[in-house]
Amino acid sequence: MTENQPFCLVIPAHNEEAVIARCLKTAARGAPSPDSMEIIVAANGCTDRTVEVAQKTAPQALILDLPTGSKTAAINAANHKATLYPRIYLDADVECDFQSLAAIAEALREPSVMAAAPGIQIDLSHGSWFIRTYYAAWMKQPFAKSGKGGAGCYGLSRAALEQVGEFPEIIGDDIWIHTRFSDDVKRVVDTDHEGRPVFSIVRPPATAWQQVKVEARRMHGNAIVRRDHPSPYFAKKGQGGLGAVLRSGASPEEAIVFCGVKALVRIEAKLSEWRGNSAKWTRDLSSRQ
Repeated sequence: MTENQPFCLVIPAHNEEAVIARCLKTAARGAPSPDSMEIIVAANGCTDRTVEVAQKTAPQALILDLPTGSKTAAINAANHKATLYPRIYLDADVECDFQSLAAIAEALREPSVMAAAPGIQIDLSHGSWFIRTYYAAWMKQPFAKSGKGGAGCYGLSRAALEQVGEFPEIIGDDIWIHTRFSDDVKRVVDTDHEGRPVFSIVRPPATAWQQVKVEARRMHGNAIVRRDHPSPYFAKKGQGGLGAVLRSGASPEEAIVFCGVKALVRIEAKLSEWRGNSAKWTRDLSSRQ
């Protein structure tokens, strides 16, 4: 067992002044010392106070002020500056405390582990009835139970980073990473060596329509990765449907809402493609209030 070994935390951030302090404070909570982890905030294309707030909140961190708004370019820039392994990548609107980050890093030091992610806690305190019902079904789905849902956080070992190299210019970095490796070298870390829960806190959109917009963008990002960066580790299509959702344990009400949202996502994705703005990055501001 290895404890308190430093690792690198990379936080890409584009106009995240509303949440970057919360992200950084949570990440540092419980850290034995300021040098327990190397923190790099890769601010990219920011026109707000993200850089200023990050510098004030985490003076020990390296804050990159990059001119172009690109998450994967920001990750690449941070990787060029980073000195430590393993590396954990955390979305600025997601919270993950030091104990959870350290447990992910510890798992990534095992020779057989290339990629790792924490468990997920969904904060629905701001969500509408539709959102709460949708996520009640979402959490029962196999991809969520297996850690293949969106934790907003993943880590890579040194060997994994050497294998994947530069991140391509895509909007689906998480699905790209997820499909670079087979399941037997990936780990979902939901408890640490003392049995304490390991998780990230994710805040979904507040309304069903915002959820549809965000998922339509994600669907487009996944399609680009599937087309331009093929991999044998993509999940097979066509395994969903109302029956599958009901068999997962969702109630009829939850299943209808879940499948209804998914149907709207497919329609919105097609409309966005027809309008020519499917590549536009869709941000949910309702969860950043």
